[in-house]
This record gives sequence, C-alpha cells and structure tokens, in this order.
Amino acid sequence: MKAGRVSVFGGPETVEIVDVPTPEPAAGEVLVKLRSAGLNRADLLIREGKFTEAPVPIVLGVEGAGEVAALGAGTVGFTPGDRVVLNPMVVCDACPACRAGRDSECPELQVVGEHFDGTYAEYISLPARNVLHAPEGLGDDRLAASIVACMTAWHMLKTRAQVRPGETVLVVGASSGVGSAAVQVAKALGARVIATTSTGRKEQQVRELGADEVINYRAVPDFHEQVRRLTGGIGADVAHETVGRATVQKSIHALRHGGRLVGMGSHTGHVAELDLWSIYRREITLIGCHTSNRAEIAEFLPLLADGTLRPVVDSVFPLERASDAQVRLAHPDRFGKVVLSIGG
Repeated sequence: MKAGRVSVFGGPETVEIVDVPTPEPAAGEVLVKLRSAGLNRADLLIREGKFTEAPVPIVLGVEGAGEVAALGAGTVGFTPGDRVVLNPMVVCDACPACRAGRDSECPELQVVGEHFDGTYAEYISLPARNVLHAPEGLGDDRLAASIVACMTAWHMLKTRAQVRPGETVLVVGASSGVGSAAVQVAKALGARVIATTSTGRKEQQVRELGADEVINYRAVPDFHEQVRRLTGGIGADVAHETVGRATVQKSIHALRHGGRLVGMGSHTGHVAELDLWSIYRREITLIGCHTSNRAEIAEFLPLLADGTLRPVVDSVFPLERASDAQVRLAHPDRFGKVVLSIGG
C-alpha cells in the first residue's frame, strides 16, 4: 500500500510516499481502508524531530476516516463496508483508569501517528474500540477532520472547565482546527463566545461559526483589554488557550476574578514567563488538559450527526501531495483543518 512516511527529520520534503506492507488485522482488530486523513500540528513536530517519543521511520497521521475492509479473529460489531471514523487514543483497556473509562490516565496510552504508524496511508489496523461507526451526514473529509478537534475542545470546555450556560468563554486562536471546534462547543454549552483571530476574512468566518464577538489580534494586540471592554470591565469566565507562550499571559489578564484558564497545546512555545500576582490576587484557576476518552466522544457524536458541530475543512490534498498539505497546515492564512484524500 501507499503511505506518507518520514525517515529523516527536516522540512516538508522529508514526507515521502512509499510502498509499505498492508497491515493484517490481529485478533480483536479492524482493518480500515482509509478514505481521508486529517493533519495535525503533531505531524509537523514529528517531522521536525521535536517529538522524541515518535519512532523513525513512521507513517504520519493522527486521525482518519474510511470503511471497514476486514475483521480480525473474534472482532464483532462491524461489517465490511461500514463507514467508520477513528479514535486515535490507544490504551491498554485493562488498568484501573481504563476500566473506569478514564482513557487519558492510562499509563500505556499511545497515539496513532505519534507512537506508531498512522493514517497517511491506504489502510490501518486498530483495536475495535478505536473504530467508531461514522455519524450520518458527514463526508469522508469532514469525518477525518471531526474527532480530534471536537474531542479536544469538548474535553477542555465541557469536562475540565465545566462551562455553564450564560458564562463568557474566550477562544484564543479560533481559526485553528481545535479553535474552530471550541467556538461551536462553547455555543452548544450555552456560553457567550468572544474569539480572537488574525484577519478580516477570518473574523467573518469565526462569526459564522457562532462567535458573538471577534477580536482581530493583529489590529488589537492587547486583546485582553478588548475582552474586558466587551464584558463591562469584568472579564471572561473561561479562556480556552491553545496558542502557548505568545498569548497565555494575556489570556489570564482577560479573565474575571475567579476565572478559569483551560490550556492544551503550545504552538508558540511550551515555556512561558507568568505574572504570578495576576493569578494569585485574582484567584485564577489554571486547568491543564491532555486528551479525551471514549465517554466524551459518545457525548458529542450526536452533535456531529445533527449538525450542531460542523467540522471546518480548510483544504483537501491527495495523499501524493502530503508534503504540500503540511505546508498549508503551517500557513498563517489557514482556517480549519487540512485533509488528505486517499484512494481517489
């Protein structure tokens, strides 16, 4: 089968389309013929040698969608031809955390495309628990763009920050895959949404996703001051922060007394200098996030099916142009997810 693999670290040109063996489904596994694969920042970090847990060579790709091609021995619940989407978090399913449904706490947690070969490929074989029947109404490209962005935003806002109806949520960097999902999740939870983005075109796109107010952070670099003006001087209840060093202090300043900053991701740097007084004196809660679990995915899948949550696809490239797709992923003009189309 064809696969997009990295064997040496470097620029986009290091993503090579190569022939590799088609996997055979082991007992309890599902072989999926992939139709689409979603790109993520992790793909770039691995390619650049900044994700040391990844083995090399490795087939990139955290998320994907397609159809069931074959079943391993003892696998039930699927029929060849079923449309499916992948949960990329592979766990032991035996430890106390897994038995309690807290997948993210599994000591053996591994991620598709980060710890083993991923979805830039024509086929992938995964445990049946990682293969989900696709919600109706979404094409392959939007399916491939749906799970990681939605599961991250849902885990951050619903589970960890416990956003309540009527609260104000600031989404920093709303044009990313996770950011665009966070705007929609916050609205689905009944919140007022203030979002930041970088251009006039993106401002309109973010409003179309449901944001009540949008701040162009290039025109208004101190976006936290505008957040305070928009909230009558009080500040937001929750800040959804995935940008990292460049914005985290401003996100803290944007919060009300007793507000919550929920963070995951650090695209501009994972080490930041913070003003501790801005946290201590206003009793700010910092909430860290890693990943989601199966129960949370089950909570938001109906919202994908009924259109409440709409995966945002920026662009689609054929598998053969995976290196070009990575260039687009890093482009500042991107809005939403970049997707690979596989197998025509």
